[in-house]
Amino acid sequence: MSYLPQTVGEQVRVARIAAMERAKAAICAAQAKEAYGLEQDIIARHEDEGVYKENPSRGTGAEVALARMEAQHLGPRFVSYAKSVIEHMPFTYDALVRGELNEERAMLLARVTNHVDPGVRELVDRGIAGERGSLEGVGTKELLARAKKEVLAYDNTVDMINHADAMKKRRISLTMMPDGMMRISGLLPVIQGVAIKEALVKALAKRRRVDDERTDSQVVADTVVERITGQDRAARIPLMINLVMTDRTLLVGDSEPALIKGYGTISAEYARWLITGDRTGPDGVNTAETWVRRLYTTPTNGELVAMESEARILPQKLKDLIAVRDQYCRTPYCDAPIRHYDHVYQVVKGGKTTEANTDGRCVWCNQTKETSGWEEAVVLGPRHTILITTPSGQMYRSMAPPLPGTYESPPRPANDLLLTSP
Repeated sequence: MSYLPQTVGEQVRVARIAAMERAKAAICAAQAKEAYGLEQDIIARHEDEGVYKENPSRGTGAEVALARMEAQHLGPRFVSYAKSVIEHMPFTYDALVRGELNEERAMLLARVTNHVDPGVRELVDRGIAGERGSLEGVGTKELLARAKKEVLAYDNTVDMINHADAMKKRRISLTMMPDGMMRISGLLPVIQGVAIKEALVKALAKRRRVDDERTDSQVVADTVVERITGQDRAARIPLMINLVMTDRTLLVGDSEPALIKGYGTISAEYARWLITGDRTGPDGVNTAETWVRRLYTTPTNGELVAMESEARILPQKLKDLIAVRDQYCRTPYCDAPIRHYDHVYQVVKGGKTTEANTDGRCVWCNQTKETSGWEEAVVLGPRHTILITTPSGQMYRSMAPPLPGTYESPPRPANDLLLTSP
């Protein structure tokens, strides 16, 4: 049944959208106030219990992140923002309540002024948002420029530190794209960035063979790959690929997609092509010399073959299995890469080193689960499932992502799950 909108006119609809946007901003302000109050409640409880004296607000960020359906590292950031605008940026907070600012821009102002003296922060807050209507029509980039200008007028310490720390903050990241590609990006000090640019310009300037039909963009990409991997040719890099697939996909020509660890889902046809040993691609270009480790899933629920160990430290083979099963940090809404392999039900409580009782977590989330009152257990589910209970009593379920061959069944309510033995 198609949706037939009621005829109310363009002006009314635009007015409604604007009113809803202001309402959203006001709700965001109320949410910040609740996060601020939650932190005070948790601090008071920890003081009564006599725990976490060095960090009395421990666990606040984790609770807020789960409630906002965000990754764990974003929770403390939001709590810090809420505390900043409520305690030191009243004009920014009032502008958010009135809908003159949205949450993104209010958080931007808090972040830009985060490292200055509270007194300076209050002056900047008054200078930017102190007058009603002063932020009307101001975009994000203009607001950022105004904030930086105000901060630097009072204090340039952070700016100088940032320039001095540029070498420490350099980084490169790889992002999986949905079109069979991976994006490489990074942040480098200016001198290193210029050096890379000059090297690529020189590579383009070299005389190419007559039969070299590569475009300039392809030459740049190949040069980067060859310099990083040390290979003579970018198209012939030896790889070890963990390929997860069903036996039907390999042997019967089934269309069930497969999974490459470190990238994601690929088509069944491409998975079979990787295994055939034909290293000439559809366009005639030789591809990487690839060793494929085939990992099979069960035909009913897509689970990998389980592995067990008596050791407290997870053996590498078990870590490999968990990495393929979980793919990302298992905390709900957290898409961070796996850095720690840990026991769901802790060893000190009697937890065993089994495939069922281990999972992959990022560093942040693995440390968060050690907070007093934080409980986790493996429960029954269509796939590997963890039930998380936070200190406030909230319950969240984390289910491993579906692997090839998974039959999706409706999720069961959290209060209807049966705990398995640890």
